[in-house]
Amino acid sequence: MSGGAIMCWQCLEWHRRAVMMLAGKPPPGCQVCGVTFAQLQERAGGGDVRMYLHAKDGIYQVLCRQCSDDYVPKRVDLYGDTAFGHSRKLIA
Repeated sequence: MSGGAIMCWQCLEWHRRAVMMLAGKPPPGCQVCGVTFAQLQERAGGGDVRMYLHAKDGIYQVLCRQCSDDYVPKRVDLYGDTAFGHSRKLIA
């Protein structure tokens, strides 16, 4: 990475999985809580599973709904002045 920054292999692999999700490939699960995609499908009754992509710690990360809901309010700097931020009533 530029500037001499170092990324661990695990973070790089999750970033790759997030990019693959954009191409339509389901991720293995949530990067934060570790719930697998299969477990999320089971919880959803076999229906659609929503996964959320966030720029976090300099890479793309794939989060489940609960982890995404927990993360978004912490990032007023990122989302506060957006339509999404206003819909979530985030104050910049």
